[in-house]
Amino acid sequence: MSLQDAIQTYHDLLTDELAAETQGQLDAQLQRRGLQFGERPLCTVLRPRFMLAEHYRFLQQTGATLLGAFAKAHQAAVNDPVFRAQFGLQDWEEELALLDPGFRAPSPTSRLDTFYFPEQSALAVTEYNAETPAAGAYNDVLTEVFDGLPVMGAFLRQTTFRRRGWNASPPIRARWSTTMGVSWPATFRSRSSISVCC
Repeated sequence: MSLQDAIQTYHDLLTDELAAETQGQLDAQLQRRGLQFGERPLCTVLRPRFMLAEHYRFLQQTGATLLGAFAKAHQAAVNDPVFRAQFGLQDWEEELALLDPGFRAPSPTSRLDTFYFPEQSALAVTEYNAETPAAGAYNDVLTEVFDGLPVMGAFLRQTTFRRRGWNASPPIRARWSTTMGVSWPATFRSRSSISVCC
């Protein structure tokens, strides 16, 4: 089944009745799970983004390339005060930038915010977000919510389209917990106290 066929099948299943039932369940699940920003729900659409395995591989490879470039820039900034000066760091930022965290990745829970255009094999990066891993956890919970929606059940009964790749490994929440479990002690192993700045 092609990607467009899968999307069309999903849309065709959204009769007025099933769409209303699905929307009601989606709204209730988002509210119950706290997936709202104020009054705005985290997700306002009835279809998750479908992609082919080749698209998923492209995202993995492109993301790895970008993160590799960011790691090189980070290392250059740590090693070269002239290079680092271009970032205009405050004194406290300079101090943090030079700390050895005790592990390889300077931001092990970061994410890339992007727009993906599979037809052009293009990725537009809007932000490298290194301070919070929340988006991955939101994605885990949204996957659970969509898996339980009436339209998804009907879709999976009628097609061979299946989730692959990301559901073969543990949810991001579990991987994030593991990462924090490893990186936190490594960072603070040699420090008798922890101070939070800013």
